Order: sequence, then C-alpha cells, then structure tokens
Amino acid sequence: MESLFDLKMLSNTGIQKMADIGLMPFFFLLVVTLVSSLFISHLYIKFYGTKGTGSTLHRAFPLMGVAITSIFVSLQFSIPLSLGLLGSLSIVRFRTPIKDPEEVGFILLVIASSLTCATFNIPFLILILTVSVIGLIVLKADKRFFRKYGNDGMLVIKVKKETYSKNAKEIFNIIKENVVKSKLDSVTDGDECTITYTFSSFTEEVMVDLNSKLASIDTDIKTNVFLG
Repeated sequence: MESLFDLKMLSNTGIQKMADIGLMPFFFLLVVTLVSSLFISHLYIKFYGTKGTGSTLHRAFPLMGVAITSIFVSLQFSIPLSLGLLGSLSIVRFRTPIKDPEEVGFILLVIASSLTCATFNIPFLILILTVSVIGLIVLKADKRFFRKYGNDGMLVIKVKKETYSKNAKEIFNIIKENVVKSKLDSVTDGDECTITYTFSSFTEEVMVDLNSKLASIDTDIKTNVFLG
C-alpha cells in the first residue's frame, strides 16, 4: 500500500485520482503555495508598497494562493464538480476596482504560482518566481529607461489671451528650459489659453523657478501641477 508520505508524485504533472495523492502531499502543496504567496507579498511591499497609490492588497495574497490551489486540485478529479464550481464562481464580482496595473500583475503572479502548485509542478513555480524577481530588479534599477517612456504628471498653465498673443514664444521657452523631459500635449485657445504639458521629472525648485519666470511676464498666469 502506497504511503501517504510519499512525495515522489509531486513531480508528476498528470491527472491522478485524489486517493493516490494522499493527505501529506496535498498538505505539502498548500504549504508551498502559502510560502510562495508570502514571498510575493514581500515582493509587493519591497518594489511597490511604498508608492502613494499602493494599497494593502498584498495581505490577501496568502489566502488567495491557498484557495486557488485547493480549488484547482479539486477540479482535476471531477468534471461535474468543475462545471458546477465554474458556474458558482461566475457570480463573484470585485466591487472595488483595481486602479493600478502593478496590482493586476501581482494578482496574476499569485494565480500563476497557485496553478503550478495545483498541477504538482514545483520546478516551474521556482522558475516563475525567479524570472519575476529578475524583472522587478531590472525595473527598479533602470529607472531612467522606464521614465523616458512614462509620465509622472501634468503641467497646466492658464494665460490670458492678450498675454499669450504677445509672449507665446517666451512662455514656451521658459517651460522647455525649466521642465526637462516634458512634452507639449495641447494648447486650448479662448478667452483664456490653456497650455498642457506632461513631464517625467519635476521638483519643488523647478516649480518655484517656473512660477517666478512666468510671473515676470504676467502675474496673472496660473500654474497647476498634477502628479501621477
């Protein structure tokens, strides 16, 4: 009689009968899933949790991982159960929208790691986590490359039409000289002209210098900065 403590079957990725797996190998899978989910939670805190828009989503990763692994292990052995569970889970909805793409990435990483555990493919799990860590390290280390193609905020300047007509060229030169890595998005003409720039770098010193130079043209020029 095959022992419940036999862990050799963990390397088999084929579908087996639940009785052939045993309680201890199944418990081992759940422990591995829990450890991997906790590790992903640590990655979230390390690489993303310090952002102003970050949330405490990582606190749900351990339970998500264990639940997903348990569900998919059970689904492998019963087609009627899988169809019924699929119908039941279709009523579940996220009431709180996920606003940041990074959070979606971490959720998908938890799901992927849980699925590899559910299919008894532990080496594949190690490979996924290793490549994910490498990707996060590169993303954090090479900030300049990613900032080059990304925007950190928006600069909106409102100028009276008369002032804009007389000093448009000087206003644009001041913006280009002070706000580096900026890109002109739009210019709206009217009783009050609105100039919109996106930028990838902005500091308090830049804000002070920009306001001072624009005020030398007209004190009624309004400057708004929106940081993303």
